[in-house]
Amino acid sequence: MPIEGWRRREDLEGGKQIRIWLRDDGTEELYVENLTYRDEGYAVYVYDVEEDEWETIAETDSRADAVERATDWAGS
Repeated sequence: MPIEGWRRREDLEGGKQIRIWLRDDGTEELYVENLTYRDEGYAVYVYDVEEDEWETIAETDSRADAVERATDWAGS
């Protein structure tokens, strides 16, 4: 699903990432991660490249909800 100003990253690392988007200007990365292997559901994080800081956007039990929250956040 395309998000204006973002591009999908296809080479996922480590297997726990469901989706990763990179902001076109390279300043942020948006992650949807599967944390069910540790009984925690799914999480959405944004990584600020310049500040080297992570922010949790959402935590949910639903994979679909996590992806929707990520795309909503990126589109706002």
